[in-house]
Amino acid sequence: MRLPASLTTVTKFSKILALILFVTLPFFWFYLGLLVGIKQGTAKENYSPADTKTIGLYSTEQLRAKYNYGGYDYAEVWRANMNVPIRNSTDYAGVVRKTTGSSEWQEYIKIVSSPDQSKNNPYKIWVGDNLYLLLVDQNGGGSGEGIAKLAKVTQENNTYEHIKCFYYVPERHESLDVENIIGLEDSDSANCYNYTLDFK
Repeated sequence: MRLPASLTTVTKFSKILALILFVTLPFFWFYLGLLVGIKQGTAKENYSPADTKTIGLYSTEQLRAKYNYGGYDYAEVWRANMNVPIRNSTDYAGVVRKTTGSSEWQEYIKIVSSPDQSKNNPYKIWVGDNLYLLLVDQNGGGSGEGIAKLAKVTQENNTYEHIKCFYYVPERHESLDVENIIGLEDSDSANCYNYTLDFK
């Protein structure tokens, strides 16, 4: 049985349209995803371009939380690792600071991981008469987990003391203060001392 000519034309048109959609739709979704990803990746944590003059040590994407105390602004600088994907990341991690009102950050504490594959990051800073620095490496079993180290920094003479080591789980430890952390059970991990703090 032959189909009417008009129906045959519609059927051919439908096949052509389906073929075009089959070929072009994956490209459309790919480029849409790429554009959305680029837009999300450019999000900053309210840092102006003037905040990023630390001579190529790190990219703007690496600047994290900011703190203020005693006429100084402090900021965490994170590096990319398995827990923290950061585009355009350098290998630098540490703490930078500037006098309040100044536009130029200065390197203050560089975190040196040993071995470098540990990739410690400054997860949190408590600033006061003494500065406490919580470091977490990428040697954990889950997303964001790792071996955490609490160091006490004496700013008068730029020295530090290793205070605590424990297994860090974001959901359990993210909101803890220094006193709570000191009260946690100690870890016996070999990674408790896989860092040094280099003062600049």
